Amino acid sequence: MANKQKYKIVIDLFMTITLLLLMLFQITGQQFHEYLGMIMLILFLGHNFLNRKWYRHLFKGKYRLYRYIQTILNISILMMMLGLGYSGMVMAQYLPFSISGSLSLARRLHLACSYWVLF
Repeated sequence: MANKQKYKIVIDLFMTITLLLLMLFQITGQQFHEYLGMIMLILFLGHNFLNRKWYRHLFKGKYRLYRYIQTILNISILMMMLGLGYSGMVMAQYLPFSISGSLSLARRLHLACSYWVLF
């Protein structure tokens, strides 16, 4: 197995574990949730970087029903994860940096995106 493939598997495994831990917000608390969220965003960006070949081939080849569905799902997950990262940074209280924005909108966006990503 190539090193790149091993990195992909390790990142995907850590993303799965991190997602499960992020769902324990009521138990772990906000500070742990925020730091885990940043780790998840970094892992997600790393995952996309390692799979950048998918983006290069997005407009190549024939699209059949399965490929349409797969592409729509992947782009939807990308948008939801970026929405989670953005809204999480707007609401952040413990991270050393944050983004200014509407807290009310960020909270609604964060909840909506988290439910859709989980789905």
